Amino acid sequence: MENEIVTMNQKTIHSEQTKHQIVEAATSLFARKGFYGTTISDLTQAVGLTKGALYYHFKDKDDIFFAVVDSVRRIWEKSVGEEIENASTSTTIEQMNILFKKHAEMISENEFMCLVMSNLMNEMESVNPKFSSVLEEIYEDFIHFVNVLVQQGQMKGEIRKDIDSLLISINIVGTLKAIGCYPQLKKIHVDRRAMADCILKIFLEGLKA
Repeated sequence: MENEIVTMNQKTIHSEQTKHQIVEAATSLFARKGFYGTTISDLTQAVGLTKGALYYHFKDKDDIFFAVVDSVRRIWEKSVGEEIENASTSTTIEQMNILFKKHAEMISENEFMCLVMSNLMNEMESVNPKFSSVLEEIYEDFIHFVNVLVQQGQMKGEIRKDIDSLLISINIVGTLKAIGCYPQLKKIHVDRRAMADCILKIFLEGLKA
């Protein structure tokens, strides 16, 4: 019985590892070729699986799309969101510093994360309302997360109140997107951490109350 449990656990771990590999490969392919430009054959070749093995883990390509989006959300929450929440006793400006720096680190370690979201948004906008809605929700949640930080900073007198918090938040999210996507899109070798430091010096100074 004990051996059977160990074997089942090993199979579960191997299955999760395979799913993770498929999602990683799909993230890269969707970023470079788009969702509709990526074939199942592209995916099976990228991970070295048969179509049958791939369909064992995901029922179809749509299922893989949702897995990619969920992966992006979970990576951001773990790498950035949790770090900010753990610094809840810090000033809002300090939390903003964490936001920019951890976001830059996360994108540096997960090169295609920003690009895949940006490309999928453009691809799905007028083609697939269901997928487009899912992607928009990610950005809306991101903006809401930042907006809560900004509003808290305004209430504590740490951030200027003469600028609308939502406008500040939208600009911050747009700037973070630029940190993630611009070096990839333009093929310019720019260190994202250096970009974040530069923006912090300019942007956050203007927000201080």
